[in-house]
Amino acid sequence: MASHGQDVTLLTVWASPFSMRAKFALLLKGIEHEDLPQDLDNKSKLLLESNPVHKKTPVLIHKGKPVSESAIIVHYIDEVWPETSPLLPQDAFLRAKHRFWTDFIDKKILDSLGRFVRSSDGGAAVNEEFIQNCLLLEGALAELGDEEEGPFFGGGSMSFLDVMLAPYAVLIPGVEQVMGLKPASREQCPRLHKLFGAVAEHPSAKVALPPIDKLKEYIQARYGSK
Repeated sequence: MASHGQDVTLLTVWASPFSMRAKFALLLKGIEHEDLPQDLDNKSKLLLESNPVHKKTPVLIHKGKPVSESAIIVHYIDEVWPETSPLLPQDAFLRAKHRFWTDFIDKKILDSLGRFVRSSDGGAAVNEEFIQNCLLLEGALAELGDEEEGPFFGGGSMSFLDVMLAPYAVLIPGVEQVMGLKPASREQCPRLHKLFGAVAEHPSAKVALPPIDKLKEYIQARYGSK
């Protein structure tokens, strides 16, 4: 193993896609860690001290030093433990592309999914916007991923961008089944469908990502169904 559990602690909320990313990266690299679930309605002293600016999860605490924000955490994990399952490409231009599309996932994919969940009019317009965003991501996967090597942005192995996208393998079906979201079809986004299928089968996913049924119960309880 690349690290000892007492050196690495992760503050998480199980239903948060951001926590899922950090957990996924640690598991991919085989880094032993202590997982400390947090209650955001009753924030712990450790969380408030570790992330005084945003007071949110995830927070990675490595050798007593806290790192926050999921993309920054995954980048940090990749830099500190580069020898196992490297995530960011070596090429500076490709690294920039990974950061660009990570920003797109957070500003467009997550945003349109969140607005659909909160919509009061059935969400048809924002659902269409979500599908268009997925089509743009499909184009990025066709450009950056080598389909002959494998289904991921990293080809046969998961890369930084795959870790950023992994939580949507359970979030999209959860919102679809509870709230009636119409995802992009297999015909519209064949590569994304393959990627999400491969993520769901990945050994790390079975630990880092919650079961869809558990997530559905959470979505139902928090947002109801449309």
